[in-house]
Amino acid sequence: MTLAILAHTQHGCQGSSARTRGWRKGESSELEHEELRNYCVQILRRYELPEGIIDHSRRVARVAEFIADKLKASGYSVDTGNVVAGALLHDIGKSKIHKRRSAVNHAEASAEIVIREGLEELAPIVSRHILDAIISENHPPLTWEEKTVFYADKIVTHKLVSLEERFNDLLERRLDIKHLLNAAYKPTKALESEVLRSAGISWEDLKARLAEE
Repeated sequence: MTLAILAHTQHGCQGSSARTRGWRKGESSELEHEELRNYCVQILRRYELPEGIIDHSRRVARVAEFIADKLKASGYSVDTGNVVAGALLHDIGKSKIHKRRSAVNHAEASAEIVIREGLEELAPIVSRHILDAIISENHPPLTWEEKTVFYADKIVTHKLVSLEERFNDLLERRLDIKHLLNAAYKPTKALESEVLRSAGISWEDLKARLAEE
């Protein structure tokens, strides 16, 4: 299936009423990706996300885009535009001004928002980026877009970190989710192996390319 994604709004348009141009998979340029990044950040600001979350989301997007490009170079079908947009908007559900409908966590709230913004194709990506998803029988990350954003989010805080560092940090700070962390670690490591192997890169490649950004 060909996925279309919104690139940028016409001057002065906001929210779900905006009319936007899109591009089809495989036809996007770096200029369009930059417009897409700017557009997503505008959405984050409109929903009053803190600068810390915006900075984290930008870093996740850079890592996810690098991995997506490597997957494409290895012959896999990946919509890089959806990866970038999904990475930028994965935490938008943490907005304090969004009134949740049926969402029970911020990932589901993120899905509500992207649907409201006319970005329905991003809903599965943002809704499946949390640790609960990796141990879910019904809603695990399945597509390359979903797996890439899920993984990138797990290795980015305010900097690039290994899965071991991320999980150890969470175990120290979040005893309330210790069971979830223990259950999610092995499948997350398995997903990491699958993503890096398929992309033809190693953790050392990621660090060399992205650790200083």
